[in-house]
Amino acid sequence: MTAEEQLVARAAALDLTVPEEYRSEIMRNLALIGQYEALVNAVDLPERLEPAYEYHP
Repeated sequence: MTAEEQLVARAAALDLTVPEEYRSEIMRNLALIGQYEALVNAVDLPERLEPAYEYHP
């Protein structure tokens, strides 16, 4: 199953339709999100670290 077919199947499971003219942009966005996912998952966080409950820029 291609990535586009997976997109259509997942959308159908949520009772959504993805218009043909938007599919390439959606696929590009999903690829970018996948790259972000890989970056986040590459960070090794030890179990002893506590979560930050507030963000202070």
